[in-house]
Amino acid sequence: MYEFLEEEIKKIYQDDNKKLRTQTVLYGEIEGSWHTHLHPGLTQEEIEKFELRVGRNFPVTYKEFLSSYNGCYLFDLLRMGGRELDSYKGLTIEEQVRSTVDVQDIQEIHLRKRTPKEHFIFADSLVKNAYYVMDKDEKVLEVDFRTKKVIENYDTLKDFIVQIIQEGKDNIANEIYFEFR
Repeated sequence: MYEFLEEEIKKIYQDDNKKLRTQTVLYGEIEGSWHTHLHPGLTQEEIEKFELRVGRNFPVTYKEFLSSYNGCYLFDLLRMGGRELDSYKGLTIEEQVRSTVDVQDIQEIHLRKRTPKEHFIFADSLVKNAYYVMDKDEKVLEVDFRTKKVIENYDTLKDFIVQIIQEGKDNIANEIYFEFR
């Protein structure tokens, strides 16, 4: 269902990619850094164990996404959480730095007492000063870091990803890049 993401990324970056031993694929090298990362998906069993560890049932669409990609980092615009690696032992610094950010860490950063219980925080963006939640209907809401107000909403996770891809394409076409050091 989410295979379109890799197809779009490959069209954008063509041969500008690198596959790590962790099976994460990096795309778009810019001055020694990578613009986009796609992490390999999880099995159904891994997703179930992940839910047990986090202590909550994930939204169906998020589980579908995890079966294709265990999180991603898109165009320096979006960091979507997944399940972190079981161990960093034996990994290079690049493999460690480019590994999946645990969705539980993203939740802990942005979760507040006023956050509705049915909201599932799964991603964030330093560029947009926002984080992203799925509501009980699995619609994606873009929430401002500071004010906690909903800035934008998307009917589906796919619609949200399509919008991020378009924004990434526009930024590349206009040579807009963000540098995080």
